[in-house]
Amino acid sequence: METNDLKYGMFANAPDLVDTIPALGKLKKACPQYIAQAETAQRIARKFAREEMLPRVLAIDTECNKNPRYVDWDLWQKANHLKLNIAAIPVKLGGLGWSALDNAVLVEELASVCLANAANITFNTFGLLGALVECKTDIVLKIIRMMTDAQEKGEPLFWAWAITEPGAGTDMEDGEAMALMKPSTNARKVPGGYRLNGTKCFITNGSLAHYVIATIPMDPSHPRESMATFFVPADTKGFSIGRIERKCGQKASQTAEIFFDDVFVPEENLWEPPGRGLRHTREILSITRGYIGLCGAAMARGALDHCIQFAHRKKIKNHRLLDEDWVKFAISDMMKDIMAVRAACYNFAISMDTYHVWSLFEKLPIKVSLKTLSKKLILGDFVMNLARNKLISLAGSRYKAGIVTDKLVEKFVTEGSALKVSGTDLAVRVSSRVLDIVGLEGMAYDLGIEKYFRDAKVTQIYEGSNQANRIDLFHNTIGMLS
Repeated sequence: METNDLKYGMFANAPDLVDTIPALGKLKKACPQYIAQAETAQRIARKFAREEMLPRVLAIDTECNKNPRYVDWDLWQKANHLKLNIAAIPVKLGGLGWSALDNAVLVEELASVCLANAANITFNTFGLLGALVECKTDIVLKIIRMMTDAQEKGEPLFWAWAITEPGAGTDMEDGEAMALMKPSTNARKVPGGYRLNGTKCFITNGSLAHYVIATIPMDPSHPRESMATFFVPADTKGFSIGRIERKCGQKASQTAEIFFDDVFVPEENLWEPPGRGLRHTREILSITRGYIGLCGAAMARGALDHCIQFAHRKKIKNHRLLDEDWVKFAISDMMKDIMAVRAACYNFAISMDTYHVWSLFEKLPIKVSLKTLSKKLILGDFVMNLARNKLISLAGSRYKAGIVTDKLVEKFVTEGSALKVSGTDLAVRVSSRVLDIVGLEGMAYDLGIEKYFRDAKVTQIYEGSNQANRIDLFHNTIGMLS
């Protein structure tokens, strides 16, 4: 950041959450602590993004281009020290207690600088979200203890979600497509558990993951009816890493093949039984798609922020490039699109706090437990062993099922799909258009603007291709009427 930079976007002083999304002013009056915490999250996240991430993202990109296994562990440790990778875990249990809104702020600020490095930090929330979707009491407590123990020790703990296969990408996310897919993985029942075989590909964090949540069919000829979800430690015999992809963008976020060679999974690590795997996938997508849309809006914002600073500094004869009318029109045109999508993304995050899994932290049983019991007791062996009792373990999932119903899941898939398409299409459009403004000079690697263009494209593909998201959007709205 230079002293003559315009105080806009990532270069502005934080918090400016209510200033940039005025509707939050009403919430600030009704729920002052809720918005105050989001403003705190923005202050912390923007400072980290601007002071720690921004100065090194190009160096990281360069190193990852040479070696796709490279990770800037110093940056990761700084994020870990701030607990940004366990932000969603309640304060009582060792996290920051950040809501879905707070985590949206975190995702936006970090992704506006570099989505790949943001993924190495914020995608760690997936471990907790995967557990909350399952919501068996023992599983949730186990995952939280694993995450907080690792954070306290300063040790990495990465998670991966393995759904994509060589012959089935988005097919794994849609019921009709899943029924027709040709799986390259399979699971079979054996005494005491299951044996997994096959290949998954394009798995984010696949080469870093300590644990993998994998969706695999029991009967490849009937994948939809037999799809199950398994929890697989990466050190299990038969589990291995294949190729780490060399990508045009998001180089700092590792994407890899993973292989299952007769991997044994004990009965207790079957998270969803055959026939329920798709339901588990849909519920995760009902959370993540909206946040990928926010990532897209954040990338668009970041690209535009850099473009504005370039146009502010670039002199043409006796005036700035920013003073040209055509530049003003182009920037304004991009600003209004970013403002609209960003506001919709924050509406999604607030809805997540109101209705979805994040709302569990506000329910009376959990609030009372967190208020009256100590962390040592909640995450201790006594409660953990008690939670393994089948009735107690299932109590959590049954309680959550009454709150996060199938109908609610599909509602959030619909909303998330709309945002995912809008945000990621916007990222590609804006990251391309800013290059028209800055020209060849502005496309120099060391300015970091062209990196947004390289990073943006894949967001239209993962978390379900944008075509598949459009199909979900139509099927769950107009399709339901006809």
